[in-house]
Amino acid sequence: MLSVVILRLLLSPSGAIDRVAFTAGVVLLAALAVGGHHAMQGWSGPYGLGSFAFVAAIAWSAICLSRKRLHDFGWSGLVIPAFLSLYLLAVAIAIFFLDRGALASWQQALATFGLFSGPMVGWLIALAIIPGNGLASSAKTSW
Repeated sequence: MLSVVILRLLLSPSGAIDRVAFTAGVVLLAALAVGGHHAMQGWSGPYGLGSFAFVAAIAWSAICLSRKRLHDFGWSGLVIPAFLSLYLLAVAIAIFFLDRGALASWQQALATFGLFSGPMVGWLIALAIIPGNGLASSAKTSW
């Protein structure tokens, strides 16, 4: 029974979830991503299809979690592609302003990592701490 709830949480885009379910889903998804990465290391299958399928499954689960959490706010899931578009545009522009010679220092490497991962981490933190409208309690049976 618990496995069905977890599968619905990670794979179904319908419904709404509260902060606790979202945080639990993100932690579970991160553990699956790290564990799967280590399990698949050295094996990607022909043409890297195994790695691609793994990343696609993780991305789908992240989209499902975010969409459900946005629905608890009463927002549309279309916020996700809008955020991703702005994020990818910022990354594409930032690449032209990076000093590749300075990336040899660990401080610059850390700053670059923060630049590229910061918005995504901020997205997850915001979704985890912003209180919802209580839609998750009425839709809890659907996920």
